[in-house]
Amino acid sequence: MELINPRTFLVIANLLGLLCALVLWVQARSFPADIEGLRDWAKAVVLMGCASGLASLRGVAPDALAVLLASAMLLLGELFLVFGLMRYTGRTPKWRPALDAILGLLLLLAWLTWGSHSYPGRIFIMSLAHIAFFTFCAWLSWQARPAGFGSRFLTAGFVFGALVAAVRIVTLSMADAQAEDIFDRSLIQQVFLGAFSLGILALSIGFILLANERLRDELEYLATRDPMTGALNRRAFFARAEVEWARATRSQRALSVIVSDIDFFKKVNDTFGHHVGDLVIKDFARRAGHMLRIPDILARFGGEEFVILLPDTGLKEARQVAERIRKEIEKQRDRTLPAYTVSIGIALVGDATTGIETLIADADAALYKAKQGGRNRVEG
Repeated sequence: MELINPRTFLVIANLLGLLCALVLWVQARSFPADIEGLRDWAKAVVLMGCASGLASLRGVAPDALAVLLASAMLLLGELFLVFGLMRYTGRTPKWRPALDAILGLLLLLAWLTWGSHSYPGRIFIMSLAHIAFFTFCAWLSWQARPAGFGSRFLTAGFVFGALVAAVRIVTLSMADAQAEDIFDRSLIQQVFLGAFSLGILALSIGFILLANERLRDELEYLATRDPMTGALNRRAFFARAEVEWARATRSQRALSVIVSDIDFFKKVNDTFGHHVGDLVIKDFARRAGHMLRIPDILARFGGEEFVILLPDTGLKEARQVAERIRKEIEKQRDRTLPAYTVSIGIALVGDATTGIETLIADADAALYKAKQGGRNRVEG
């Protein structure tokens, strides 16, 4: 039975590349600027798709186009894959050494095409280049965040590409001796071309999945976090707190809350300006956050008021946490900021506590008592 014309695989790869590039380009225009790399990936799949289109003309177009230019576009496309992943993961690409390496490969391919006329030599060199590119891309993909399905799918795609290139090298001895003069129709070549055609689509899907997971995480962060301090906002706090309330009620475990307020904060704003006031709020959130456990929940309720929920924490332990925070804030760690203090109220879930709102109200009452008692103190 006659095998499918290999040109068909390459034409399909070209069309898939253009379609996937369009999707990536649209995403790049609509995604936040801090999600980098999508434009590079779009350029990569266009170049790789066009390279496959040129390669399909081998035997029809001159080798300068069907071999050398196609190889150049393919290598440049793989370089854009690497650079896109580097930008996505916060690294800075270096063009000069990469372009020098590609130029050296192209000079070697030119000699193998018109000098030694070695078709296996060309396959060997290009396969080695594929292995190098795909292995490095697999490493970058594995490190990409978020470490979800998109990252793992993309990593698997690059590993598969490197393995296919390695198999191509191993099977070189089985290549058609006439492959230099006619388009290679061997089963090995068709499997390789088929994997290449589908690989462009698979990698593009991986990029889209990875970018969408990153966007979802960023949107979720923006929806649940205070933009100034990174602490939870009120809505996210109550969502988390209700879970802890249900757990504490069900298992009869202790649950405490700390309500804090920066002392004389209006005076800080009036004396030093709102910019310095914002820095003071950030400073408190950072320093208080460093003194909490992983299960503890820090939230900014507005202005200079912060609430901390302490699961599995009794009143004595909550007071110790509050005192550590108060003493830490009392120390002027950053000399560029004015010295400031904090008043703190604490409360523990008791028989009269009917919910998180009641617990916070009890801590608020303790906070008011701390302010009435002279500030820079803990009550509860």
